[in-house]
Amino acid sequence: MNAAIIISGLRNRLWVLPALSIIAIVIGQLCASLCAFIEGDILGIDLNIFGILFYSLLLVLLLVHKKFYPEERLMKAITAVASLGAGAELILIKFQVENNVYCPKCLVSGFFFLVLFFLVAGHLKKWVVIALIAAGLLFTSFTFNGSIIPSYADEPYPQFGSEKARVKVIVYSDYFCPYCRKIDVQVNALLVKLKDKAGIHFVDVPLHKGSLEYAEVFLYAWSVSGNDLETAVRVRDLLFDAAGQKLDQAGAIALLKSKGIAVKPDRDKARAVFRGFYNESLKTDKVNATPAVVIVKGSERNKYVGGKDILKALEDLSTP
Repeated sequence: MNAAIIISGLRNRLWVLPALSIIAIVIGQLCASLCAFIEGDILGIDLNIFGILFYSLLLVLLLVHKKFYPEERLMKAITAVASLGAGAELILIKFQVENNVYCPKCLVSGFFFLVLFFLVAGHLKKWVVIALIAAGLLFTSFTFNGSIIPSYADEPYPQFGSEKARVKVIVYSDYFCPYCRKIDVQVNALLVKLKDKAGIHFVDVPLHKGSLEYAEVFLYAWSVSGNDLETAVRVRDLLFDAAGQKLDQAGAIALLKSKGIAVKPDRDKARAVFRGFYNESLKTDKVNATPAVVIVKGSERNKYVGGKDILKALEDLSTP
């Protein structure tokens, strides 16, 4: 079967393409834990819902054109809608390229849609199509608010604060870093203030000897306490103290237990977090020094390095 036959078959069944886009989004949501994906909204409408509504509109219009109203004017209207959508699709592709994380469900649904667009584009003059693409691009640029959720399969990882918040704070530190230790108490106090309006993550950066073992201890405590921010902050304070005393891993665990902190050693689970959440975060934010904090607001991802800038950024974020 050659390309001409395939294209001819698609032209006679254009409705199949938006239907496949909808299926890709639904399957992508069901398998969200297995792949990276975009989280966001357009005009306050969840991106997945917006996509399903948009593709459903195209699906209905194409079915009406095929079954009840095979007029060229309707096909021109369909082409206009598809051209606006093509502009929006370019913004979503640009967003993924900029973040260097690619969403399979977005790419698959977008592929079917772009095939549809190229098949119907000839129903309008080229300058009209280009103008509509530009309009869709500008509209989406000003209305799309998104963030990238990396893939960790079904492995749990530490996430504190508000799970529904659009704002995320990622704290990069090393227990043996004197500058991290210097601002630790102030940073933790600000994070507690932010727990109801931001998602909070800690990433331990193994820059010094013993850092990796201490990072494991933090995860051993997290395995028991779960995503409780107050406990996590207390554990981190104690680990900074343990690093100051130059305790080995066994000594750090003993210190936590002496302060009433439950610890459950599980190196496999800890290493799963290292391979997934920690490594992906370090790669995304290109962190090679501590202390550092990354604040994610929609599509904005700002990195702050050094105590002064970190504290100011967190204070500004915590101010009502």
